[in-house]
Amino acid sequence: MKNTKVWWFLAILWCVVIAIATRQPFFTGDSTEELLTNPLFDSAILNFVARKLVHISAFGLLAFLFWRALRGRSYRYVLAFGLATLYGAIDEWHQSFIPDRSGAVTDVFINSFGACLVLVLVYSVMRNKRLSQKQ
Repeated sequence: MKNTKVWWFLAILWCVVIAIATRQPFFTGDSTEELLTNPLFDSAILNFVARKLVHISAFGLLAFLFWRALRGRSYRYVLAFGLATLYGAIDEWHQSFIPDRSGAVTDVFINSFGACLVLVLVYSVMRNKRLSQKQ
């Protein structure tokens, strides 16, 4: 039980980190593009890919934290995916109220993809672990 509280705390803390990052003008598309200036690559494309990878990673980690917090619950994977996706939608909606930011439905899908990707990886690892223990 105590361990579950730690995972819930970490999940909520990560939600706060995401919300704080969302409010920072430094993390907007134009600001991050300046960091990725490279004569070998189109910086706009590199910036786009990097920002979407951040979405995938952030919400993948959030789904993992929710999955850990939901230990012992039925439909643990579905609930973790749903919570991460819901928070991704709330985060995009929140961005629509911030100057120089916009909320995008496509980003919600990318957030959901990150959550799904990590949960599929977790499921695969856990399944392989169970199978190897049976042998």
